Amino acid sequence: MADHYVALARGVEGSKYSDFTVGTSSAATALFEVRILDGVTPTKVEVLKAMEAFERFFANQQQVVAAGFDIAG
Repeated sequence: MADHYVALARGVEGSKYSDFTVGTSSAATALFEVRILDGVTPTKVEVLKAMEAFERFFANQQQVVAAGFDIAG
């Protein structure tokens, strides 16, 4: 089964639906991409909690650097 993804290009704010690319194979050209495994049927609450957890992760620069991400502070 394929994963589904939603992607957002660099410099795009995501304020309208057309700002996003969605599909089942990698966007590869998007700067940001979130993938959800098919067949596990997550709830909307689970997805939103995961997104909040990612926000906390990337808010901690020490964690980001230790994980090997090259993101400007």
